[in-house]
Amino acid sequence: MFQDSITVFHLNDETDEYEKQYFEDLYFDHTKGVSIEKLGEKSNNSGTIIIPTEKEIAIYEKDIVIEGKIEDDLDQDKRLSYLKSKYTVYEVVAVDDLRKGDLPHYEIEVK
Repeated sequence: MFQDSITVFHLNDETDEYEKQYFEDLYFDHTKGVSIEKLGEKSNNSGTIIIPTEKEIAIYEKDIVIEGKIEDDLDQDKRLSYLKSKYTVYEVVAVDDLRKGDLPHYEIEVK
């Protein structure tokens, strides 16, 4: 069940640089959708990520998530628009710490 992996990019407010983290052995349930609006197409991707762990992890709202292990780094030349042109990009909208109970885990909602 926990066979997926993700790469997370977090924008460090102090340095204005993206920090990359890789997580594996997790579950990523996602859907890809498109809606047609007056000004054109709009992406309606969403999903839930479950990371089984007893350890504290650093994933925050507004972090960027891409399925799989991404070798690309973001720097002055490669910004977020670069990732969006190459991958399906999700943004973290909620992080729930559910490390108490029978299955300690984090549940992360993305859109």
